[in-house]
Parts: sequence; structure tokens; C-alpha cells
Amino acid sequence: MRGFLGKASMVKKMAMTTAGTVLLSTLLVTTAWAADAGVKHTAEADSLNKLQLFQGTDRGYELDQTLTRAQGATMLLRLFGWETTAANAQGLSSPFTDVPATHWAAKSVGFAFSKALVHGVTDVYFAPDASITGEQFLALTLRALGYAEAEPQSASELAATSGLLSADEAQLIAQGAVFRRDEMVAVAYRAIQTKLKGSTRTLLQKLVEDDKAVSAEAAVASGLYKAPSSDPMDQIEDAIRDALK
Repeated sequence: MRGFLGKASMVKKMAMTTAGTVLLSTLLVTTAWAADAGVKHTAEADSLNKLQLFQGTDRGYELDQTLTRAQGATMLLRLFGWETTAANAQGLSSPFTDVPATHWAAKSVGFAFSKALVHGVTDVYFAPDASITGEQFLALTLRALGYAEAEPQSASELAATSGLLSADEAQLIAQGAVFRRDEMVAVAYRAIQTKLKGSTRTLLQKLVEDDKAVSAEAAVASGLYKAPSSDPMDQIEDAIRDALK
């Protein structure tokens, strides 16, 4: 009987330890991603800045500031290497009456709309100065990753199944009362490490190898990218590793 009680006590302690670990993990995720937890993603902002995928303002990164819908669209184009293409596009205009050709984000919004990345709040209004929500930015990011079906109301679930975020992180982003540049940076940092839909390659690999929007040197220095090997055996190993992921 003593032995049985000893085992039961051990099992109980193990269960309590496991529950405590799960609770601590949840609390850490909540603290790191909650909008009221202060600025948490300066290191990620630094990494994105060195990759030339994120810029601050004349006052720094301003990670504690909220983001407008126009700013969200512009950030998305920079993140996916389309900013220069959009800026140089000829005859490109926004279809929305509240984003005329004179608006600073007209080309960004027009280009993003032409790629089916952004939708208006109506057929003719985009609401460029309205705050973008976490769900809306998740939907934009997922569409750019190839998930054309992404909509704000289902974005958190799709973000989890696509590997962009964990289920807990996606829920915290979706349920947050505000969406700041800090949370946007966190999503963007994960996005460059996420595989494009139907591909074995990440967004960062595409930006380096196809689009030449990020230098290989900067990508390697970030620790998020491994330059392709010219050794055939290494290439075979990498292909097998990708297939098993």
C-alpha cells in the first residue's frame, strides 16, 4: 500500500509540474504578444531593419504606436519585396475615392489591390486612416503568402494551420483591443520564416533567391537563412529534409 501511495504521489507531482509548465508557457506567450504588455519586439524590428524590410520614422521604430490601414498595406509591400515595383508602376492608381492619386499611399494601396491583397471597407472606400486590426493584418499577410482565401474573420485559425503563428499567438493577435507596430513586427518576423503556400521555401528564401530584395549576406547574418550549397549531396540532403518537414 505504501508503494502504491508513493507512486500516486509521484504521479500527482508530475501532473502538477506538467500543468505548471503549460501554464507558465501560456503566460509567457500572453506576455510576449499582448498589446498591453509594453514593447516586446525591438530585437525583431532590428533584424527586419537590417534586412531592409522594416523602417522606422524620424522618431525611431515607434513600436508602441498603432497602425493605419494605409500604413499596413505599405508595410506589407515592403515585407514582400514589392515596394519598389509599386513605386515605379506606371498608370497605377487606387480604385478608392478616399485614396486619390495625391494620397501618399495611393500607389501602395493600388498595387496591393491589383494583387488582391487588400479589400476596401466598401467598393469605393478604403478608410486609409482607420486603425488596422490584428485580424486584418493577419489576412493581408496570409494572402501575400499565397492564401488567397484569407479573410479577417478566419485569419487567426488560418495563421495557426499555415504555420505563421501558434494557435495561442494567433488568438492573442486577433482578440487584441489594439494592433500596434510592435505586434505587426512580430507577425512580419514570423512571416519571413514561413513557407509560401504550396512551396518548400520560406518567404525569406524567395526574397533572397528570386526577388533579390534582400542580400544573401544580410540574410545569412540574420541567422534566418542558409545560403544554398553548390555540393550536389548537400542539395539532395536539403531536398530530403524539406520533404520530411
